[in-house]
Amino acid sequence: MATVQESCMNEEVVKAAATAHGKTAAQVVLRWAVQRGYAIIPKSTKPERLVENADVFSFQLSEDEMKAISALNKNRRFNDPGHFCEAAF
Repeated sequence: MATVQESCMNEEVVKAAATAHGKTAAQVVLRWAVQRGYAIIPKSTKPERLVENADVFSFQLSEDEMKAISALNKNRRFNDPGHFCEAAF
């Protein structure tokens, strides 16, 4: 299992893309997923974060940014489906 310190939002390539586009690291990661064709379900109870999460269609990551973010894969999980399913049922 990954730790909070291993979050991709702490990675320099994500932070650099956020700065370049005037967005947050979270928006960059969500945009990366959208551009890859993934269905995303961001969660928040804070109104400002809900607005932020919805604002991922006003910019596009470059091919180089997409490749750099994709290269961050370390085969680590932040959730354990086995634990989730066991706790849910």
